[in-house]
Amino acid sequence: MKGFEFFRNVSVGQYIDVGSYTHRLSPATKYMGLLAFFAVIFANRSPVGSILILLAALLAGAAARVKPSFLLRGVLPAWPFLAFISLLTLVFQKPSGIVLASLGPFSLSVAPLAAIAQMLLRFAAIVVSVGLFTSVTTEREAAYGVEDALSPLERIGFPAHEFALMIACALRFVPIVAGELEAIAKAQASRGGDFGRSGFNPIKKARAYLPLFAPLMVRTLERAEALAEAMEARCYVGKGRTRLARFEKAPHEALARLAILAFGAGGIAMGVLLG
Repeated sequence: MKGFEFFRNVSVGQYIDVGSYTHRLSPATKYMGLLAFFAVIFANRSPVGSILILLAALLAGAAARVKPSFLLRGVLPAWPFLAFISLLTLVFQKPSGIVLASLGPFSLSVAPLAAIAQMLLRFAAIVVSVGLFTSVTTEREAAYGVEDALSPLERIGFPAHEFALMIACALRFVPIVAGELEAIAKAQASRGGDFGRSGFNPIKKARAYLPLFAPLMVRTLERAEALAEAMEARCYVGKGRTRLARFEKAPHEALARLAILAFGAGGIAMGVLLG
């Protein structure tokens, strides 16, 4: 049953309460950090820069007392898809640069390998950054942080509270969907379904899990409908709501924000130099 433990390999959407300094930061500062990581990730176009960004995200996780193994295991569920994309890149991307090997009409050069490495490292950096954010941010903080950032747009009719609630529910639905996928796969395997025994062939893996998406979508929609009915039964109204919790700034939070801005500016500059 080890091959069916999808929930164990999901790092996005799981809060880890260890009481570190990063956990005590305000939601606005945590969103600043997440946006800084995203800006640096997409500004860098070289594998070397992506490696440095990934290491920086793991170091930030270690400072928040979140294990690097917990953050990296979020990449594991996507490996069949990543392997399939890497194979397509090797086959269809035009060879350029130094040719390492050739077999008939196909040639293996440095450029496709660099593109694959950049894709994998960028994906890993994104998963680690989002996993770090959700591991130090509660669902309430995630919703209130977006609402505070978008509250000025309410003057022109933008539903900041509803949008923040949607973001928070989407983040917390990730482990729920993983748990549902695990339950469906185990139920199908008990009825003779071939899951987890296809080896490391990404095509066989994709074909094996393809029939699971229809029942998974139905279960997810049922969960969403139950959540909507529960909120409606409690007369939930977004506009005009007051807050029970108030988030105080952590000590020296201004220095933390300056460090985030410095990291973002330095990372973007590094991307320009290495690109």
